[in-house]
Amino acid sequence: MIRVGLIGCGTIGSQLALALQRSFAHAARLAALHDADRARATALQRRLHPRPPIVSLPDVIRRSDLVLEAASVAAVPEVIGRSLRANRDVLVMSVGGLLTNAAWRRLLRRSRARLYIPSGALAGLDGIKAMALGRLASAQLTTRKPPRALRDAPYVRAKRLRLERLTRPAVIFQGTPRQVVKAFPQNTNVAAALSLASGLPNRRIRVRVVADPALRRNQHEVEVTGDCGRIQCRIESRPSANPKTSELAVRSAVATLHRIFDNVSIGT
Repeated sequence: MIRVGLIGCGTIGSQLALALQRSFAHAARLAALHDADRARATALQRRLHPRPPIVSLPDVIRRSDLVLEAASVAAVPEVIGRSLRANRDVLVMSVGGLLTNAAWRRLLRRSRARLYIPSGALAGLDGIKAMALGRLASAQLTTRKPPRALRDAPYVRAKRLRLERLTRPAVIFQGTPRQVVKAFPQNTNVAAALSLASGLPNRRIRVRVVADPALRRNQHEVEVTGDCGRIQCRIESRPSANPKTSELAVRSAVATLHRIFDNVSIGT
């Protein structure tokens, strides 16, 4: 029985915890919860049966074989660092945190742990990883979201953008994956996943963020070219209970848990 610790008990963390108890009771149990906001952890604890204890971050890692990170980009370096040093497997939802701090690569080489990175709301990563075994020429990503999903981003606040006044689609940001993760830490994990899957230098991946008042679903368009051809994907996913996150991203994490706990692995 695999002991699972959850760090981050918001919308995504709660869905993962409930899915774990509903679908993986044969293979895993939720051993502990942690959230910087204890009230949020308590609210989730009341929905779970049996109820796991709410403990400190170091205690979650100590009690776990697998750590689920669903906290924030800012929390990733500490979560990853503590988990890998303790030889605990870790699944990362806030993938952008892997771009803003690269120390995890060195720690992973020294650890006996595994790091799991779900595809999130981005399709086609299996093909991109296969293409990356050869030579990739370029990668482009365009993310389109309703203004309300973007309005609290650091970049929007710093630039004092009045997204609620938009009447037509507007490109509000262009840059590299590392730049876009800092500008929109809660909205652009897809850019980080694309960067890690392609292995391209940060400067050779271009990302656009579009605010579109007519949208009701989050959209991502990716195009990658290389020596064996080209991949183009367009994904439309309705937002989860948290408008900043696609429902597909949550389900992608659950699908990753199936890959961990089940005996069948489909796809690259």
